[in-house]
Amino acid sequence: MNYIFYDTETTGLDTTFDQILQFAAILTDAEFIELDRIEIRCRIQPHIIPAPEALLVTRISPDMLNDPHLVSHYQFMQKIVKVLNDWSPAVFLGYNTINFDELLLRQAFYQTLHPTFLTNTNGNQRGDVLRFIQAASTLRPDVINIPKNNRGMPTLKLDVLAPANGFAHESAHDALGDVQATIYMANLVRKRAPDIWETLIPLVDKSKVNQMINNNKVNCLIEYFGGSSSVRAIVGCCAPDTVSSLISVFDLTYDPEEYFDLSVNEIVKVMNSSKKAIRIIYTNKMPAIIKLEHLRNPEHKFKLALSEIQKRADRVNNAGQFHKNVACALKLRFAREEKKKVLEERIFEGFPNISDQKLMKEFHSGDIDKKIETITLFKDERYKEIAQRLVFLENQMALESDIRDKLRKWVNNRRHGLDGVSTGRTIKDVISRIDSLLEDMPESHAEILAIKNWLLT
Repeated sequence: MNYIFYDTETTGLDTTFDQILQFAAILTDAEFIELDRIEIRCRIQPHIIPAPEALLVTRISPDMLNDPHLVSHYQFMQKIVKVLNDWSPAVFLGYNTINFDELLLRQAFYQTLHPTFLTNTNGNQRGDVLRFIQAASTLRPDVINIPKNNRGMPTLKLDVLAPANGFAHESAHDALGDVQATIYMANLVRKRAPDIWETLIPLVDKSKVNQMINNNKVNCLIEYFGGSSSVRAIVGCCAPDTVSSLISVFDLTYDPEEYFDLSVNEIVKVMNSSKKAIRIIYTNKMPAIIKLEHLRNPEHKFKLALSEIQKRADRVNNAGQFHKNVACALKLRFAREEKKKVLEERIFEGFPNISDQKLMKEFHSGDIDKKIETITLFKDERYKEIAQRLVFLENQMALESDIRDKLRKWVNNRRHGLDGVSTGRTIKDVISRIDSLLEDMPESHAEILAIKNWLLT
């Protein structure tokens, strides 16, 4: 299968309310030979207020945000979706994309009436090159040079890591430059630590993750926090198919006998505690799970004899009631929250039905009058609101005056935090932050001041 390496540059770090400003992707074959590429930018939407730090890092000036030569956000997403569909099926890869870029990309799909889960449906799968780097740095520290940040701590940030390993990364924090750096680092792991690459790449398929966890064997889970990694001997401890894309494992450095008699509520507390004997795995996020034989000196790593680890695994495997209780605890811990009121936060309230899917296609293919006609036909209220917003943002004068006035008020409320609006970044928030930055970053005074002047215009 081919790979789609991608990256985004955005208005900030809020994966619900920020916006993608630049998208780049390179399509490769299984040997990382480039087959095609896309790089595209768009204008900022009027209700989005960018974080000044994001603009400084990405070197996006205020003039670029409203550049009339750039396409609108809706046109931007139309182009991206077409290209990605043309390239599919493929494995989507990036650097820390699963926890950041992917969430923003899903919001962009959702907010422009495109399939929200494009990257992992219809034959597509997703992974994260950061997982490979974390595993390689933990298990094969000789294959990758891990640099240190200005505090002397190891860092896996791409803009520092890639140059430390021989990549000329002059275009850091440019989406296309970061995609090229990501491919370079992925190829480094694939060539220098092929066993790690070949072990983890199948886990882009969540069914393979489930098979690995539910095989009653001891495996190892690699996790990485704050510049340091941990390796845990684990075994599955949850009745399968209880919560979609979630499963629990038991950390065998803990004595399982102390947990078998816990109630469901007590198990939930264990899941939420800082010392998690029962850990939650997202099977659709390519967890870094490897076979025990890939770990060098496991007894030294776990401070336990392998025979004891296996005995504990056997006890967990045979504790049927414990598995059922863990499954119930997992359901309880992730019980559905109250229905959200804000459109962006309602992204996971279900898939569109067949009728709404058809209307989405009609909306995209129709002229402005056809788009307006489809608005009231959507069954799902979310899509009605999204369609109305899209028409407003593309050609507000095509709407009836009362709808136009309502949406103008919505934009103003979002920008200024009026009428109880408590979502997204406001102009007041950013001005306050800019005043702090002007004191803390005198070397960037001109750029910061330009952002402030643009906001106040």
